[in-house]
Amino acid sequence: MQWPLQVNNQDNPAVRSAGLTGAPSTFKRLVLSDGLVPTNATAYAPYTPGIGQAFAVLSNGGGWSSTGTPPGPGANPRRTYYEQFQVSATAATRLDSLILDAAVTSSAAGKIVVLYSFSNFTSDSTSITGGKGPTGVLPASANGSFGNGTSANISTAGAVLPQYATGGVPSNFRFALNEATGLTVAAGQTLTVRLYFGVGSSSVGRYVLLKNVTLKSKQAVTLASKQAVAKQSLNVYPNPAQDFLAVAHPAAVKGATVAVYASNGQKVATLAAQPNSTATEVRLSALTAGIYMVEYNDGQQRITSKVVKQ
Repeated sequence: MQWPLQVNNQDNPAVRSAGLTGAPSTFKRLVLSDGLVPTNATAYAPYTPGIGQAFAVLSNGGGWSSTGTPPGPGANPRRTYYEQFQVSATAATRLDSLILDAAVTSSAAGKIVVLYSFSNFTSDSTSITGGKGPTGVLPASANGSFGNGTSANISTAGAVLPQYATGGVPSNFRFALNEATGLTVAAGQTLTVRLYFGVGSSSVGRYVLLKNVTLKSKQAVTLASKQAVAKQSLNVYPNPAQDFLAVAHPAAVKGATVAVYASNGQKVATLAAQPNSTATEVRLSALTAGIYMVEYNDGQQRITSKVVKQ
């Protein structure tokens, strides 16, 4: 399961394992960049291919200072400032690690903390158990957990986010979920992951850059299931197509959909498949030329195929 965060806040269905569905990411007390040029700072669009999502406490990249009005989180992450990601399972799936690319713009010092919960943080909350950053294994004093803080709501043990170098890419982090055991998301369960941020700056133009947030599994059965789904393709015609595309699929159940995704994972069209129908017509005339992925999803099975739009 992956959220590229380079066009929007949706997950990418092309790398979604069978049995999992993802929700769009959401913010708590953080907002996307306004895309404008702050005084003495660089402009960052809300979403940029190759760079990712740009956000802060305020849309101009300010508001981080804990002594500001109103006060922000400061240099150390607080539980009230985060971005949330959710994944639900229709079949039991093990997840072993959280992988992401992140950095802080300008010369500000930033930190990130990772927590997860099976109750949407109403009755449980667990810290990650360590991982690796751009310089190697994260030390216990800065491993991305909520620890070493002056209170239960503040952490000085956040993993350090390096400064973003113009023209480069945000730095890679890999956080372990429950050490080598991993987490099993049972059928019907939802796993919620929250990323908490702190930035030590009172200036504007200090954005966190985040992309490719990925929940990864090493479970053999999960990988085998994903490969089996990949081998099963929709019958779409004509292909290449110009204005219309016929999508043949299994007899549709109530609630089944046919969706079209661009190569960057952005959903560009979705239609309801009529119950008991075995084909759905999709209009492509409004789309630009390129390669798209078509997906049939009825909640129990997900079948895809690539199509070329001329």
